[in-house]
Amino acid sequence: MFDIQLFGRLEVRTRGIRLVGTDFGGDRPRHLLALIALRGELSTSELAGILNTGKKDVETDMSVLRDKLEPGVSSHESVVVGHRGRWSLNPERVRVDVARFDELMAAAAHRPADRAVKPLAAAGFVANRPLLEDEHEPWAAEARAEYRAKLMTTHPADAVH
Repeated sequence: MFDIQLFGRLEVRTRGIRLVGTDFGGDRPRHLLALIALRGELSTSELAGILNTGKKDVETDMSVLRDKLEPGVSSHESVVVGHRGRWSLNPERVRVDVARFDELMAAAAHRPADRAVKPLAAAGFVANRPLLEDEHEPWAAEARAEYRAKLMTTHPADAVH
C-alpha cells in the first residue's frame, strides 16, 4: 500500500520506504504525482497544460516517477496507471490524505452539528499543515486555497494554515 501525504510536504510511504523531495526524480515527476493524487485521472494533455510542458515530457516524467516509486516494476504492474493517454493511481494500492479529508468533510456535512464534531476534528487533524506547503506553482497555490476554504467553511478554528 502506498500512503501519499499532500498536506504538508509531499511524501510517499510504502513498505518501510519514505520518498520526499528529490526522491521522485525531479520537480516534474513530483508535480505529476501530486496532481494525479490530488485531482484523480488526468490526460497527458491536461497535465502538459497545467505544468506548461510538452506531452512527450509528461510521458518521460511518468516513466521516471514509476521507476522511483517501484524500481524494476513493469508499467503494467505500476501503481501509476497509464491507459489511452490518461493517468491515475491504482485506487486499490493507494491511500491519499486529501481523499480521507474529503471523506471526513462529506460525513460531517450530512450530520447534525453535535454529531459532526468527530469527523470535523479528524479532518482538522489530517489537514494540520498547508496542502503542498513546499510547492510554489500556481496550481498548488490554487489547490491550497481551495482546501483552506473547505476547512474554514466548517471549522474556522483550524483555518490558520
